[in-house]
Amino acid sequence: MALDRQPASPLEPNEATAVETALGALIASGHIRLSERNRRFLSFVVAETLAGRGGRIKAYAIGVDVFGRGRTFDPDSDPIVRIEATRLRAALAAYYGGFGARDAVRFVLRPGSYVPTFEFPRPPSGSEEPPVGESAAPAPSGRIGSVGPAGVAVVVTHRTDRRDRCSMVRGELYVEAIVKAVAGREIKVFLTPLPDRNGSVQVIRGLVARSDAVFALDVAVHGIAEGQRYSWSLSDFRSGEVKATDICDRSDENLPIGARIDALAEIVAQRVAAAAG
Repeated sequence: MALDRQPASPLEPNEATAVETALGALIASGHIRLSERNRRFLSFVVAETLAGRGGRIKAYAIGVDVFGRGRTFDPDSDPIVRIEATRLRAALAAYYGGFGARDAVRFVLRPGSYVPTFEFPRPPSGSEEPPVGESAAPAPSGRIGSVGPAGVAVVVTHRTDRRDRCSMVRGELYVEAIVKAVAGREIKVFLTPLPDRNGSVQVIRGLVARSDAVFALDVAVHGIAEGQRYSWSLSDFRSGEVKATDICDRSDENLPIGARIDALAEIVAQRVAAAAG
């Protein structure tokens, strides 16, 4: 049975040792698609959590201490931390859905937080074995949020053209906001990573087999003359039937961008929840 430790709760010595060992192996692994900055990101938030400084893990501290931003760094106007957190979540999801499926420790960054939680699919060395008849199999990978009562899951794919850097920045924020809003409705969310989605294939196949309903949510942001076009399409993952789709054009006026994107994401989450029944 997977143990899910809250960051504010002290770990047992053997658990802390297992986390440190797993972090070192993960950072050195060639099987996870992490940039150097996201290796520093993960190392920083894990180290701060183990040291009991989870309350310090905020966007400002990460921007300054990890990404080298100056003391005047403003997370509201510079979204680098939110963008890199989204990429880190996607990389972890793909890794644990493939090569890392049997890892002794999993690192999870939940939507809306940069403080990691640690999951132990099997007990660390020296701890009790699960009771007879209780499964010690790993929890489903790529998890963001929890399983809803109906066993509904959504696979989110970011389809913004990577060559359009302005749209990609907004697209990363849009996807992150959608994931957070959908997961907040107790719907299980999987995020397929960019640029290589192959690592998620095994996870998604298992997801389809286990869930009552699975939806594919394609999200994109496109540059237009007036500003940006935010588009999404929700379809049944098994049949391919389109359940809902919409586009919304927004100019670059009336900032802040973050608040506007959050509002658009909430609309998407409402439509997803309605389709999920």
